[in-house]
Amino acid sequence: MRTVARTISRSVWERLQRGPAPARVLAVFERACDLVTANGEVIGLVVPEVGEGPLNVVVEGRHGPFDGLQAGMSAQVSPRSIAVGPLRVDLSTASIWEPRPEWETLRAHRSAIEALFPTVRELALREAWGENWLALLLPSPTPPSPLQGAVLARVRDGLRRLQEGWEGNLQAVRAGAARLAGLGGGLTPSGDDFLTGVMLRAWLTHPDPATFCQTVVEAAAPATHALSAAFLRAAARGECNIAWHHLLAVLTEGNEEAIPPALQEVLSYGASSGADALAGFLAVPVTPDA
Repeated sequence: MRTVARTISRSVWERLQRGPAPARVLAVFERACDLVTANGEVIGLVVPEVGEGPLNVVVEGRHGPFDGLQAGMSAQVSPRSIAVGPLRVDLSTASIWEPRPEWETLRAHRSAIEALFPTVRELALREAWGENWLALLLPSPTPPSPLQGAVLARVRDGLRRLQEGWEGNLQAVRAGAARLAGLGGGLTPSGDDFLTGVMLRAWLTHPDPATFCQTVVEAAAPATHALSAAFLRAAARGECNIAWHHLLAVLTEGNEEAIPPALQEVLSYGASSGADALAGFLAVPVTPDA
């Protein structure tokens, strides 16, 4: 079976330009097939409904493009095509998509963006569903169960350490990231998604985001699995999926009417991944301009 790629993340494109390489199927879902190379680099083949992301190659087809593929199956990636089992993906006409927002432009509008955070938080808590860390970080009128209490204490301790490290205490950053890495359930653990949001916030407001994010990912990536570690490394580079691009653009424009649909796009990512990442993004206190 052959299909054509619509878009390919610039990060993935750069990896493929290094030449052909063997890979294997890491996981298969209805709308995605994740590959991993021998170097641990993850490439996600996804349908248009999933959309662009730092690890993604968006391929044509909405129903069944990954039928017959199984975890562990061998694959081959190259600059012009990806082959896995019976599937051949032609990359020759794919558009290159930039996964990294224009952070310098966004940082220039930081104050205006942060002024909208209360609106974002209120809408997110109203629209989010299921179990996620947005609700976990808020005061609750009902006492948590012993397990919930233990998780909450660990989350708050990890966040406290990250906040202590925000001003340059890298040891505290490492400790906070280590407390949260791999914590929780889901395809990507909630703690990893939360750290992804913290790192995106760092690219918006931290005085030295590259150092902060590199410290986070060095502590967190070894404590989780390959797919989640790949997402963490992408966030450390300042990369995010298209839903985050849309939300950041709306906040920069100050278009309050456009916030709900853009926010819903972020919250719809995964079972709770979008909400958990948003929790991390909002958890860092708003700080005065330097």
